[in-house]
Amino acid sequence: MKTKQYSVNEQGLNEIKEFLASNHKKGGDHFTREMLQAWAADAEFQLGEGNPAMIEIRSFDAVSGRTETFTLSDAGLDCAEIEIEE
Repeated sequence: MKTKQYSVNEQGLNEIKEFLASNHKKGGDHFTREMLQAWAADAEFQLGEGNPAMIEIRSFDAVSGRTETFTLSDAGLDCAEIEIEE
């Protein structure tokens, strides 16, 4: 059986960084590549659960003081078909 596996690509990492720069109290420069990849892993997890590729900033970390969510664009994701055992 084949299934699709999604991963965040470089454009997706840049989208995440821009979102954090605009909405996170620590700003975009605070986040290292490894930290951005951790945010990307959260988006990939959401995809695996059948949800959109979304990340969330908790209210106390957000500039607005409200929970902020962001959904990556399709261009920010790569897709590969993989074979899985049933």
